[in-house]
Amino acid sequence: MKANITQVRSVNKRFNIFTSLRTNPTPPDPSPYAPLGNTTYAIKDNFATRKEPTTCSSKMLEPYISPFDATVVTLLDQSGSSCIGKTNMDEFAMGNSTISGHFGPTLNPVYPQAQDLEQRIVGGSSGGSAAAVALDLVDYSIGSDTGGSVRLPACYTNIYGFKPTYGRISRWGLVAYSQSLDTVGVMSKDLNTLWKVFTSLDLSDSKDPSCLSDSTRESIAIERLNSKKNVGKKFKVGIPVEYQLAELGDDVKSSWKTLLNKLQASKLIEVYPVSVPSIKYALPTYYTLCTAEASSNLSRYDGIRYGYRVKEDECNTKIEPEFITTRNLGFGAEVRRRIILGNYALSSYGYDSHFMKATGVRGMLIDEFNQIFKDRNCLVQKKHFQSTAGVDMLIVPTTVSEPPSIKDFSKMDTVKSYMNDVCTIPMSLAGLPAISIPYGGNSMGFQLVGQHGQDYKVLEFARLVEEVIAK
Repeated sequence: MKANITQVRSVNKRFNIFTSLRTNPTPPDPSPYAPLGNTTYAIKDNFATRKEPTTCSSKMLEPYISPFDATVVTLLDQSGSSCIGKTNMDEFAMGNSTISGHFGPTLNPVYPQAQDLEQRIVGGSSGGSAAAVALDLVDYSIGSDTGGSVRLPACYTNIYGFKPTYGRISRWGLVAYSQSLDTVGVMSKDLNTLWKVFTSLDLSDSKDPSCLSDSTRESIAIERLNSKKNVGKKFKVGIPVEYQLAELGDDVKSSWKTLLNKLQASKLIEVYPVSVPSIKYALPTYYTLCTAEASSNLSRYDGIRYGYRVKEDECNTKIEPEFITTRNLGFGAEVRRRIILGNYALSSYGYDSHFMKATGVRGMLIDEFNQIFKDRNCLVQKKHFQSTAGVDMLIVPTTVSEPPSIKDFSKMDTVKSYMNDVCTIPMSLAGLPAISIPYGGNSMGFQLVGQHGQDYKVLEFARLVEEVIAK
């Protein structure tokens, strides 16, 4: 797809998708191996790039231009793809709506006729990346997924959103929110394009200590070959009983049932109830761990070394140090809230009573997922089941309901707004690969979830599901 920058600018004025656009996006120098040649993409504004600012949609980083490109950007350039610009997001990726950023909200393109006060949220925090794909401005986009930040906006905009296994794609050059959860994700309307992008990025990187090593990748290389052998076989699909949530809308329940019946009728799956008890603790566990890591990561933004700094006449040093005023004015309300929550979790009282307990629950959750899957966790040597026991995949909703209006979401209680992540967070805590597929109507989608390291199996299963629901 060749980008029409004039058209992109016009659409951007309406939906506020990009924080910066390249004047003349040109493809990289041609290479004999260019799997992504003649494709364009947009990238979330928390990935470092040399050609435009990396702002994280925050006043704190508004003037910052990185001296290097993120590994993801370098690999996509080498694959022949062309970036057209950086996309809007929740400030420092802290949110699930893309309305908290310094550059204002991104509107959901699925509802273009809505009145100003009734515009729907696009989801977040990778909302700009999702909107760019939904409006066919690019072939695919890159986002980051910490607790559902790729899958939720993909669901709300009726596209595919893939969160790979944690550590499968290098996050070097991704501005850290929560290092133990941050995962590079891909969004597209086309599964084949998504597959090619993932394959181009599925490489080890010595610059990123959390990236899977070559030896680990070699140990799971056979899963990529076996993914093709799954064609024609019946998948054993698990439905966690913990996903029968009180908040789940009737339309979501109905579409979930219809999807499972359709897949069963095609003889593609067998459905089994499974239990992952720790899922019910996933939401408080996630917000304890991610805010703790975020408060530590954001301590570097003090206005001294780089980024925003208050002017002398904006602060009263007799009352408080200059860096406190800088942080108070440079960060938005949601970021400040999460810093406070994180500092409490790491305090002398909160460390044992909150942070360490949350870490323990996360370990329990991983063990419980390991016990229900047939495949082994690529980081665990012991195999919990014989080859015929356990499930191949999970199918669960991506969200509990349709996206609320920006007006309603802005008035929503903070804790209630966090409930938007309740369906996606368990997979993030366990580092599992998951793809949100559109099904059931506007802004509705379902996640296909595999065992840790089984990314190609998830993508192959998504292809088969696509064929069934297209009939």
